[in-house]
Amino acid sequence: MITWWNYIASLKILIFGLIVGAGLPALFAVGVRLNAEGAGVVQHDGVTRRNPALLALGWLIFALVLAAVILGVLYIASDFIGHHTGWYILGAKPHK
Repeated sequence: MITWWNYIASLKILIFGLIVGAGLPALFAVGVRLNAEGAGVVQHDGVTRRNPALLALGWLIFALVLAAVILGVLYIASDFIGHHTGWYILGAKPHK
């Protein structure tokens, strides 16, 4: 058995990568679809009927995806931000 390979960590990375790599774009696609459905369709009498609940849900999903992207960028840059600003966020530690 190979002792230098951490199978549990590799599995966690794989699962997280699949969730973020496929889940966020899929969630964004659901938001686009809900936004399109909520924008309304032209009825036979020529009046466009909107669905504000679907529009709100679509925009809520967009906000969730945007928050996940911003949080990911901040996590990646947390050491850089801490070094240059003194704000050690998201688990960054000051270097001595």
